[in-house]
Amino acid sequence: MTKQQKETYQNTEALRKIFKALEGQKFRLDCGHHITFGHFFGNDITIRNGKEPVIICSQCGY
Repeated sequence: MTKQQKETYQNTEALRKIFKALEGQKFRLDCGHHITFGHFFGNDITIRNGKEPVIICSQCGY
């Protein structure tokens, strides 16, 4: 990867800002389970990147 290509990527802090914006919101995942962002009992999620992203809980990701 060239230096120019590396510079097009954002660091993980940008993802943390998205997470903060979702804090307290509740969602039903593609696997049917639920998540509440920012809650310590919330499920961990797995995002499968592709043409149509799939968002599932970590238990269903195995």
